[in-house]
Amino acid sequence: MKGKAGTRVFSVRGRRLGPEALRTTVAALQSGGVVVFPTDTVYGMAAGIFRPGAIRRIYRLKGRSLKKALPFLAADLAQALALVEPPDRKLRALLKKYWPGPLTVVFKTSSLGRWTTGGKETLAVRVPDCPVTRAILRAMGQPLAVTSANRSGHPDAVTGAAARREFEGKVDVIVNGGKCPRGVASTVLDVSSAVWTLVREGAVPKKDLLKFL
Repeated sequence: MKGKAGTRVFSVRGRRLGPEALRTTVAALQSGGVVVFPTDTVYGMAAGIFRPGAIRRIYRLKGRSLKKALPFLAADLAQALALVEPPDRKLRALLKKYWPGPLTVVFKTSSLGRWTTGGKETLAVRVPDCPVTRAILRAMGQPLAVTSANRSGHPDAVTGAAARREFEGKVDVIVNGGKCPRGVASTVLDVSSAVWTLVREGAVPKKDLLKFL
């Protein structure tokens, strides 16, 4: 359906995004648009990683400091590995346990990763446990730069209605998937150095990570 001021709004039916909705969403991202969609944690606002204009637009819409890099979402580990250094056995065990799921991991970047992040040495990546999000990521064939769909300092949008109130008329596509299952932001773990660091406790409790830390 046509939303406010040209925003296309699609509803998820039975945890699946219809073919037209998927095509339109991917086309918007490929052409440099900004899209809002549900994940397993909270709603995300996304842009193609090779679309710097769209990424700058996310910063403006969110009111986010340019010093804070956007995290990436990937469809699976293979898609993520193009952007980061190969994980060792311990890290692979962590990823096997929590991906797909609500754990964002900060890696050392690969050469391609540094190119997509403007030379930054680290990159935050997550594989979401959400069929709608992963369908979009698979159709794109590459990770997306995604941050929570809210103004900086405001509560995270955990329902499609909240995402529409905040961003309809400001983004190109909104995928309304109802309420996000977890409704809590992901936990963030930094594994880019020898000593792993818990950056933010979220949907994965710290106690569950202690054996890895």
